[in-house]
Amino acid sequence: MTQKKRFGKDDWITLGFRQLIKDGINGLTLDALCRTAGRTKGSFYHHFKDHNAYLVDLVEAWKQQNTLDVAAETMADDPATQAQTLANLATHLDHDLERAMRQFAQVHETARLVVRQVDQIRTSFIFGLYRAQGLDKEAAADIAKIEYAAFVGAQIVWPEMTPEDRLALDKRFAKMVQNCQKSDFQ
Repeated sequence: MTQKKRFGKDDWITLGFRQLIKDGINGLTLDALCRTAGRTKGSFYHHFKDHNAYLVDLVEAWKQQNTLDVAAETMADDPATQAQTLANLATHLDHDLERAMRQFAQVHETARLVVRQVDQIRTSFIFGLYRAQGLDKEAAADIAKIEYAAFVGAQIVWPEMTPEDRLALDKRFAKMVQNCQKSDFQ
């Protein structure tokens, strides 16, 4: 008889991401999670106080992996290439998960709050990169908002866009910003 590999907290979170993409919020019910994992509710409750605690951990894990870790990796790079590093990392995020998390936020208050935090963190981070390039506060804020809105909008309007096409679009946007006279933004 072979023994099942231990199913840890991270496994439940990873499963939740997959279920959210595949089945939306219906995939996050306790029954659906346990059925898909082939685990008991006791296994689930070994890691989470209750179902809501799981959902909170799920959205917090998404924030950590897809925002805070990306920012940390970007900041660890040479300042001259941080914008390109961010573009590369953001392009390779799981955009299906990004869309699914935004849909989840429509029906779950904690998810809604975390998505708002993520949007603020990401926009502020982009703002900081533009400030480091010498743009004044107002210009940096405006461009950061436009760039982030384009990032989120592209996920929704063109969900099938390839990472290569996303990077090409990002490079074109960066070139447009670079080619504008500094006075255009002030």
